Amino acid sequence: MKDSPIHIRLKQERFESPVQQAMLSILVSADIIKRNQLAVCCDKDLTHSQYNILRILKGTPEGFCRKEIIERMLEKAPDVTRLIDGLVARNLAERIQSPIDKRMSLTRITEEGLHLLDELHEPMQSFAKEMDAMFSEEELITITELCGRVIAHELQIEGMLK
Repeated sequence: MKDSPIHIRLKQERFESPVQQAMLSILVSADIIKRNQLAVCCDKDLTHSQYNILRILKGTPEGFCRKEIIERMLEKAPDVTRLIDGLVARNLAERIQSPIDKRMSLTRITEEGLHLLDELHEPMQSFAKEMDAMFSEEELITITELCGRVIAHELQIEGMLK
């Protein structure tokens, strides 16, 4: 078995190709990051997707319609309405009528939701600080650029990027 972290973690001597090894490395790394964030969310009885929605809503005091929230989410979630319902039930978010289109509702973060995000900020930054110590600024820029290629490919497929 090789001595690289991905070989050790997956207990696999060989991969079909360098692209398979790279993709698995990205997936395992993303899982590690997500599990670290999820541990923080679970302490506050919050899902990772709900945390993401609160972060999105923090960006605008006017609120967003469901479609705008979906488009901004880190991961595609199957039932955003249910996730928002959970936030509303806990008074972390509220639904209001759009001042422009009375048929549309907007969701915005409440003071309680802002307070929860403030509480979660430092624990969420803990793993980010560890990552910051693992990589130079130049390496972080390279990681962002490399992942950006994958993201750009999907955006092109979806017609969002030319």
